[in-house]
Amino acid sequence: MNILDKLLTLVFQQNADNLFLMEDEPPFLKYKDNRTQNIIDEKVDREKIEEILKIFMTERDRLDFKKNGYWLGNYTTSNGLPFRSIVFSQRGKIAVIFYPSTVESLKIGSLDLPQQYMEALNKNKGLIIIAGPKRSGKTTIFNASIEYILETRPVIVATVEDFIEKEFSKSKGIIYQFVVGKDYQSVREVLSVIRRLKPDVVAIQEIVNYDYLEIALDLALSGLLVISTLNADGIISVLEKIAGISGEQKQNVFRYLSMILEVVISGNLFVATDNSVKYVYDFYFNDPDFVKPLAAGDINEVYLKMIEKREKGYRVQEYTLKALVKKGTIKEEEALMKVARVNDFKRIMLSPY
Repeated sequence: MNILDKLLTLVFQQNADNLFLMEDEPPFLKYKDNRTQNIIDEKVDREKIEEILKIFMTERDRLDFKKNGYWLGNYTTSNGLPFRSIVFSQRGKIAVIFYPSTVESLKIGSLDLPQQYMEALNKNKGLIIIAGPKRSGKTTIFNASIEYILETRPVIVATVEDFIEKEFSKSKGIIYQFVVGKDYQSVREVLSVIRRLKPDVVAIQEIVNYDYLEIALDLALSGLLVISTLNADGIISVLEKIAGISGEQKQNVFRYLSMILEVVISGNLFVATDNSVKYVYDFYFNDPDFVKPLAAGDINEVYLKMIEKREKGYRVQEYTLKALVKKGTIKEEEALMKVARVNDFKRIMLSPY
């Protein structure tokens, strides 16, 4: 592993917002709350910066940088961590910022997802929700899922996006990517176009408010397969967020969910002790035992049933993390930083089972 990959791995391990490198300054990590932390106290000189640039920039890229004064691009580490990079001049010195990115989606087969998830991708209708906090891997799974469907089925896919993060090609299927705010002014305008297009699959970049939720439900209820992301950490948080944005329609929304919800997966990307990337998640899938509590909006009962029925394939990430920590695959400190329910995880770690 080269020096850059080692530095970038720390971004994921420390759950940092970005890595900043500048010649004649020590490299540091920046966090969401604007805290910074020097990785090392030693300053990086011009020679070292140039050495790092050669790792991820071609000769043409470096010429473009000298001509324009900046350069934007992507870089994936040897252990599969994707980043966006910005190279620019600051006070006459070269500076580089690396942001974790999921634009370069991984292949679905490399993510070790459960069988029920793959089965849901091969269905012709229903709702799939991919959740997680920022930079948790949900966009990676979203992109990989769309790519898998396009490569394996001769279907028409329509996406609803605020901006296009990934362009898809080399497929059996056909994809139309619609940008809200650019191609059309509102998500409802996009919906009318999608209805005329008559796709088989609709992929919604993120459910951000009730309008997006209503459209996802409407399309799934009409017999389409709908895939969407949601910014929430853990199954409980997903259902709580849906309840929150549903408002007075909560009763109807959960009744519809009990009819069409195929899968909810929510988790985080972790860098293992061997520097491989693992995805650890909560996992819910459609089952008759869950229809009544889900229809009633009884979120706590759904969660308790998931724990009770783990042998059927339901996963609660705290138990998975415990097993990985016990094996030495993931460090306990990293698990504590990213786990959805810290107190539950601490309790489970102390239990003998």
